[in-house]
Amino acid sequence: GRVVVRGIARLHVDNAEEFVEVLGQIDDAVEFFGGSGGGAEVFGRPGSSAANARGNTAARREKLAAQQAFESTASGSAEYYRRACALQDAALELLRVGVADRVSQTCAQIQDALHIPKVPIAADKLEASLVYTRFHGISKRSNALISIARKRLDALGNNSVASASYDDLLTLCRNTYCGARETLLTATVRRHMDILKERHGLVGMTRLASLFLIRLCTVETALYLDFFGDPEKRRYPRKKTKGALSQVDEDDETKEGGDAAAEKKEGGDEGEKVPPSPGSPHFKRMGSAGSHTVPAASALASQVLSEDATYRDAEFQSALGNLCSALHRTVRRGLVSVLDLDVLCQVVSVLREERSVANSSPTTLAAARAVSGVIRDAQERLIFCANGALHKEVARFKPTINDLNYPGKLLGEEPKVAIIIDDESSSNKKKDETTAEAKKEEDPNDAVAAQLRVYESWFPPMRSVLRILSKIFRVVEPRVFEDIALSSVQSCTKSLKDGSVHILRKSGQIHADLFLVKHLLILREQLSPFDIQLRSVERQLDFSEAGRAVTRFLANRNRRLFSMSTENALITLLREGVSVQESSVDSKRDLEDCLRSACNDFIEHTSSTLLGPIGGFVDQCKNVAGSTSSSTEALARAPFTNGVVVKGVFASALQYLDGELDNVSKQMNLYLENAATQGILLKPVVRKVTRSLEEAKRFIGEVSQGGDNGWDGEVQSDVLKSIEEYEAKVKVASSKK
Repeated sequence: GRVVVRGIARLHVDNAEEFVEVLGQIDDAVEFFGGSGGGAEVFGRPGSSAANARGNTAARREKLAAQQAFESTASGSAEYYRRACALQDAALELLRVGVADRVSQTCAQIQDALHIPKVPIAADKLEASLVYTRFHGISKRSNALISIARKRLDALGNNSVASASYDDLLTLCRNTYCGARETLLTATVRRHMDILKERHGLVGMTRLASLFLIRLCTVETALYLDFFGDPEKRRYPRKKTKGALSQVDEDDETKEGGDAAAEKKEGGDEGEKVPPSPGSPHFKRMGSAGSHTVPAASALASQVLSEDATYRDAEFQSALGNLCSALHRTVRRGLVSVLDLDVLCQVVSVLREERSVANSSPTTLAAARAVSGVIRDAQERLIFCANGALHKEVARFKPTINDLNYPGKLLGEEPKVAIIIDDESSSNKKKDETTAEAKKEEDPNDAVAAQLRVYESWFPPMRSVLRILSKIFRVVEPRVFEDIALSSVQSCTKSLKDGSVHILRKSGQIHADLFLVKHLLILREQLSPFDIQLRSVERQLDFSEAGRAVTRFLANRNRRLFSMSTENALITLLREGVSVQESSVDSKRDLEDCLRSACNDFIEHTSSTLLGPIGGFVDQCKNVAGSTSSSTEALARAPFTNGVVVKGVFASALQYLDGELDNVSKQMNLYLENAATQGILLKPVVRKVTRSLEEAKRFIGEVSQGGDNGWDGEVQSDVLKSIEEYEAKVKVASSKK
């Protein structure tokens, strides 16, 4: 065995034909003596789970050989199997030295030359640095050696006794390569992320950093395929790739001598052809730094990666994920201090755009996963800030005098400020500032300024709800948005009701009614584009029966605490003492009910205002008519049905009707800009007034029949004319709407 091992060591791995031939013979021997001869049963089958648990293949064989000394009575196949395995380990050691050790040596040389990680490489010089050129220099030979191991593994099959050693070798090479790339790039990537944040802020940094990671993943995938890819699957027609890829191949041929010589000076393999580095012009991003033009390496992916799926190796994807985690690390540290909803929404929007770009190529899925993690963190921060703002500005809102200054805010009145007495110089300075501000006033005909004034006239809680919901719409998940909208609409509706109560005491009934109707209409209208149901089911734990359940539990002396059945006393205690109460919450229905109630209140109060004393007269007649059996006689003798009194009531009501109609029309025009809305609200008012006048006319006809109690033909005629005139004025006023 020792003589054969020395002979194997004299072989050169670059002599592929001879080396592959010797490997085939050794593998056949391992397969024969380990499988058919039973050697694997003595030393343990390398591919079994029990053997895999002990470590790698070479160490496992040495350990078993030391534990089981060879006996003369043992099977000869076992000894031949051990020797064949020793030959296989010696042959694969040549491959390991040529790939894994060479990668580790190159990584150490680059670290010493560039002082990594103490001195990170500038991002604009990264692709042209030794980090890529030296690895490109050793990629061809490494790929050839790895291809030998891969072909032997494919030829042997997964169930072969001799295949486990090749599998361990390929895993070792991949882990060594990925570890070296992480060591060389981690410090540079993190430093670049910090620089982008310092120069461009959080929003600009997310876009530029995402583009950088997409580019990094594409270039790293191309380099990984140079090491571990299958050359046969990467052949593509030159005519179909006349762009960047064909130029890369042509440059490989024309610059072979120069690049190989340069690589020689840097310690590269003699006689190897060095492909162009990712920093060459053919690999650089076309267009500006912010463009989304696909680079040459990405074009390589679109044409080649559909056949060669080597880049999907778990070790390589894990290494890319570790490199891309720098984005999550940097952005997360910036997010924890951001309170501005606009900034958070911009961050999420930008990251979503970049994620779609990253998902478009199979080479950048690691960047897409990293961006997705940052999106989730940004959304969590956005939800937290939105809930905090809604709680502060809506749920716990305490209105000031200026907030409840209705109708002053609609009339454009300036908020009242405290009067401060200053000296002459400061007063002159304030006069100059006032004059300057007057010059800067917007044109009253400006549509934007007019819309802004309308927006400022809204009640602050409703303004906050609509502003926040419009910002986070389509930025957070639909279910989360609907939950936030549901609670915020409930709080806003309650705040509007409380505001109308304050306005009632300060400005009067009509202002309180129109204030509530106006804002509820606006809230319903502004929520309609969101297309949300605003429904949920709230579940609460009910402990009302807990006391009785505990009493029954303690009184039961035969309780079974450890019984594995439904008769267990603890389970019974929980089942009887705690219950779940479900309640359906529908904010949209509550909003509609509140709006309907507000409109009904406005109709009731406005009709009562327009009727004036007539309403009181009709109510008195109804009370008398309903309280006695002889209603007509009681009405005829009642003092308030005296002809002169009734005539005075209608004359007084008619006298103040014009003023009330003008006031109602003026206030409705002030609060409700839409004429159709005004007409919809006034129609029930007119019907209610007309109905009351008809009832008054009926009662007057009943009490004036006998001519008693101050009634005669002239008085009755005057009262009926007043009723007709009253009704006509109300209908004319409503028709103008």
